[in-house]
Amino acid sequence: KKAIIDPSLFKYKVQPIKKELYEAVIVKASQLSRRKHFFSRDRLKLFLKQHCEPHDGVIKTKATSIAKYNLAEQSFSYFFPDDPPTFIFSPASRRRGRPPKRASTSLEDEITAKQNTQGNKSKVAREKTKFQKQKE
Repeated sequence: KKAIIDPSLFKYKVQPIKKELYEAVIVKASQLSRRKHFFSRDRLKLFLKQHCEPHDGVIKTKATSIAKYNLAEQSFSYFFPDDPPTFIFSPASRRRGRPPKRASTSLEDEITAKQNTQGNKSKVAREKTKFQKQKE
């Protein structure tokens, strides 16, 4: 396995937006920084919306972005010099996302009534009926 490359050793070629006024410069990693609050969740959402689209539950890069930035000609090692990551499969957990919506009160009452008629009165169902009787 290759040793991990120290990020401070990288040099970056910075290309200006207005190429006719400025020329490209090569800088060290320590000379690059980002202003505080420049990168936000809203900007990330906008970036993803402009350059990505969902395909069968997988987010993929739009064809227009691939053509514009010549991504088809690049490989993973062009952007990331270390070995590609190996992802370990982990089964999906049952507790992901939002909990299911609660049933409406009328539906809960019907379910409780069915439980009472079947003789499967649980402690919760008994307390619920006791509470409703006290309300009345």
